[in-house]
Amino acid sequence: MDKLLFALGSVAVFEGFFLAVAPGRIPKVLEVLSKFSRMELSRIGLIVMAAGVAILMLTEF
Repeated sequence: MDKLLFALGSVAVFEGFFLAVAPGRIPKVLEVLSKFSRMELSRIGLIVMAAGVAILMLTEF
């Protein structure tokens, strides 16, 4: 349970960091993402999830 809370906290810090440092870039990123089809966004999401799982496995989750 501690590792799950650590992971969720890490995600919150990571996302909050980008909102704090570059708030003007968020709308531009969303604009670029809106040009992808749903299938492409799904594939991107799966790739990012797989990368996250691989990182967690490397840290002996």
